[in-house]
Amino acid sequence: MLNISEAVSRASQKWPEKAFLIFDNQEITFKDFRENVNRWTDYLSKNKIEKSDIVSVYSKNNTDMLYLWMASNRLGAIFAPFNFNLRDTELEKLVQDSKPRLLFTDADLKSGNLEKITKVVKFDTITLSGSSKSLEFTEPDDVSTLLYTSGTESLPKGVMNTHINWTAALLSSVVDLNWKHDDVFLLSIPLYHVAGLYTFIGFLNVGGTIILGRKPDLPEIDSFIRKYKVTYLIFPPTLFIALSQFFTEPYPSVRNCISFGAFLGKQQVAAVSKLFPNAEWRNYYGQTESTPMGTTLQPEHFKSKGESIGKPHINVEIRLVGDDGAPVSKTGEIGEIQLRGPTVAAGYYNNPEKTAETFLKDGWLRTGDLAKFDSDGFLYFVDRKKDIVRTGGENVSTMEVEGAILEDARTAEAAVIGIPHKYWGEAVTAFVTLRKEQKVDEAELLSNLNKRLAAYKIPKKIIIVDALPHNPSGKILKKELREKYSGIYA
Repeated sequence: MLNISEAVSRASQKWPEKAFLIFDNQEITFKDFRENVNRWTDYLSKNKIEKSDIVSVYSKNNTDMLYLWMASNRLGAIFAPFNFNLRDTELEKLVQDSKPRLLFTDADLKSGNLEKITKVVKFDTITLSGSSKSLEFTEPDDVSTLLYTSGTESLPKGVMNTHINWTAALLSSVVDLNWKHDDVFLLSIPLYHVAGLYTFIGFLNVGGTIILGRKPDLPEIDSFIRKYKVTYLIFPPTLFIALSQFFTEPYPSVRNCISFGAFLGKQQVAAVSKLFPNAEWRNYYGQTESTPMGTTLQPEHFKSKGESIGKPHINVEIRLVGDDGAPVSKTGEIGEIQLRGPTVAAGYYNNPEKTAETFLKDGWLRTGDLAKFDSDGFLYFVDRKKDIVRTGGENVSTMEVEGAILEDARTAEAAVIGIPHKYWGEAVTAFVTLRKEQKVDEAELLSNLNKRLAAYKIPKKIIIVDALPHNPSGKILKKELREKYSGIYA
């Protein structure tokens, strides 16, 4: 018997009156949270939710989503939160794939087709009148969550994270990330994202306090950090950069910051660090398929190895594998990151072909990410395999070019992609945003790159734009750039 929802019972027994969640100016204690989970368990049970059923949510962040995860799992059901930015037609595809028994939402859905597949329930129509302490027997390998990745394919893949996956991940939050009982954590990243769920269950486990935001909103983030004296932040670089551009008064309460999903360049770190004078910094690497374990660069190495993603988390084994399938052994040699350990997910829902391709029989997870080790055993992310630009017979890491661009203190963000070119095959092309009130032109940026990069790595064009497209978790959407600018060399 193993059920991740038992973390609620343990926490409420240890710290019943301590504030756990603050949402919409309402304080919810650990005892309150457990009682609300029991009410939702009763509601789901009355709606005939049983073991292995899927309960889905399409909503911005709210406390009901967290109750639903725990309540669903108590009945042995599977929790599936969907990206709240999806259009109705996109949502239909996920609903058709997962076929949830219930779909909870805070939105006015226009698609009539959803009702043919599942029962749609608006949050504001629900009355919770009972309470249930039911706990279904679940095995460690039973599925707890179904999280759809934001892939480049026509239909995102549903990752099946199990109860043992989530339970094993809790150890890393304490050992590798130093989450503590007295921490106040601001949770603004979306709860449909693996990072959102991981931070919730991790701070529940240590008895921390979570300030829950509906979405990543800069004025709200600024206000919440100051009002609640937030101590721990976990954001993609885009949010840290945006904070540094719009706010100048430091946040002295923040003790720890984690950057995930991409890198803060040296100039960006210098600008952002002024806002957080008392914070220790970590770089984080992980995937939905690894719940989301991987590696972390610890604070004591941040200054000397700031471009590294660090070393493996506890319970995680890592190797690099070449194109020939053999492990890479030489320092500096590039290979695909493969992970193994108890947090590797069970596979992709309804997708045996992709599961076999990604989740190998001997337990290794193929990440599709390229990296290299230095002589001290620190891992350096090179690029996504799919993002490598193949130009004139050479392979170019988009991450390397982006890093070189961001050495200019006037730049805010950079995205480098390959665009079809009749001579080069693919042309290295960069898109850049500038920091507030800064000016620089393409020629000057190209001149600077000539001093830093080999000629074949230098972009054929640098396009300065007002903003880059992002998903709600802050990841730059290179696919949209490829589509929009596909014909610029035609």
